[in-house]
Amino acid sequence: MMGTMDRRSRTSTTSPAAPTAPPGRPLLRCSRLAGFAMTGLLLGVLALSPAMPVSALDQAANAIRVTENQKVEKEFGPIAGQNPLPGLPAPAPKLNTPETCKQQSFCDVIPLEVVLPPTLTPADEFFVSVALEWKTERIDGISAGGHDYVSATDVNDMDLYVWDDPVGEEGLPVQQSATATNPEKVRIFRPSKGKYSIVVFNYVGPNTGYKLTVEYKPESIVPPFESLAPDFQPIESPPTPFEPPVEDLGPVEMPVDTSGEDFTPTTQPPAPPAESAPAPLTPVVIDPDPDFTNFADDAFDEQLAAPTTDVLTEKQVKAVGPPKPASAESLIFWLAIVPLLLLGVGGIWLSKKGSAVLKLR
Repeated sequence: MMGTMDRRSRTSTTSPAAPTAPPGRPLLRCSRLAGFAMTGLLLGVLALSPAMPVSALDQAANAIRVTENQKVEKEFGPIAGQNPLPGLPAPAPKLNTPETCKQQSFCDVIPLEVVLPPTLTPADEFFVSVALEWKTERIDGISAGGHDYVSATDVNDMDLYVWDDPVGEEGLPVQQSATATNPEKVRIFRPSKGKYSIVVFNYVGPNTGYKLTVEYKPESIVPPFESLAPDFQPIESPPTPFEPPVEDLGPVEMPVDTSGEDFTPTTQPPAPPAESAPAPLTPVVIDPDPDFTNFADDAFDEQLAAPTTDVLTEKQVKAVGPPKPASAESLIFWLAIVPLLLLGVGGIWLSKKGSAVLKLR
């Protein structure tokens, strides 16, 4: 009985036991935590990875290779995008370079290889022409009263550029054709570097595809000439005039020309008229200056003469001079009153502080 009571008392004093979890729940919780961790890791990787722009189709497999007297034509699919900055004034970023177009969706980069013949000499001249054409619809212009207010334009406009591969230090294309015409054409004279890049740039509008035509043709450069009118006749130089030989007939007396003379050699020319003497001038009496009439000659000379004494020394002597005698009042004040005042003040001070000053330690 006591053992039973003892067991019950122990049971009543102990805390209630915690409920036990089912055996499959810890595994489910661990799998959820692992899934959350993996999701966070993937999101972090995507956030830290650089964003790559949407690029155009890789046209490296559609490279064009052309040799002497050869013409190559290739058709390509549509270009998805268009120039994002049409009509931007200078200085604008270059969006038509090969490196830029490889990462953008509004232009294609097609490799071009020009194979030179082994018999080519430095004097040989040739051209490689590149033509870009595409299909597009055309918007009619607006005209009224015989005036064109809006000209007809194509819905899709494309541009053509040819670059060195790799791009030169100048950073400029070898040739380009960026007009509003279809097709766009360029001609490259003697492209002897061998490797180039053709950039097809979709400037504006939706594109449904395009075609490239590359032709290698030997051709000499025609020197420029002046175009003249059909009725132009060059002026002939005048012939040299005929000069007959001159016969020596000896000295020849030439007659004297007297047509301009009014007199014969025996007649003397008239004498020039005598000049009249000027009238004599009447002397004018000059009065003395009234400012100097009061001065005698000797007084005026004394005023102009230099001083006989040293003026500076005389002024110094006058400035120094003998000292003035002292007055009786000043002597009484300084010799009698001031000493008595000093003695009185000293006596008063000694009477008050004298015991402390004269005390011997």
